[in-house]
Amino acid sequence: MLNLYVAPRSRRAPVPEATALDAALDFLKQQEIIGESGTPDEYPPGCNAANLFASDASDHLLPAEITFDALYVRRATRPVFLPEEQQVDGFRGATCTVCGDPVDPPALTEALDRLMVFPVERFVYACPSCRSELGLKEIDFGQPTAVARFWFLIEGAAFGRLTPAIVERLERLLDTPLVIVPERPDELVEDWVPARRGFRRRS
Repeated sequence: MLNLYVAPRSRRAPVPEATALDAALDFLKQQEIIGESGTPDEYPPGCNAANLFASDASDHLLPAEITFDALYVRRATRPVFLPEEQQVDGFRGATCTVCGDPVDPPALTEALDRLMVFPVERFVYACPSCRSELGLKEIDFGQPTAVARFWFLIEGAAFGRLTPAIVERLERLLDTPLVIVPERPDELVEDWVPARRGFRRRS
């Protein structure tokens, strides 16, 4: 299944004020996209969870399959690169923006692994083709990515595209442009199946 991150587009975006976050969550509850929280910052799908996803989801899935496992509110003390747990082979077509050559998977893996210890500002990928030392913004990952201190994690999503009107409303409520970051791009998810209950929750 697919995990989606809904994160601020700019790494400089502040963590939303509590009132703005409450308004965004209340909107999702009123639309019955999420239900009432069982634990802090975790929300189950509501009876209208399918409305979260773009209308073409119905071209691929049965109505009962268009859902997700849970929506989490995530905060971090320092900026985090998203998607957090995607393997390097998921970044199909990732290239160096200086020379245009594909990235070297082992070198990129090593650079991304260092983010577990060092802040994103110290990320360095050494391109073996042009010898350039690149920061995160200088790599074209071939898919949306983000650096954020706040995001929504939609775990076990049935579909990779969200309804634009809902995203736009969340942007207004949170007062920041948002980007949808897939943990795995749609084309790499080989088998769309109903969301699995009890999917492992990240700490």
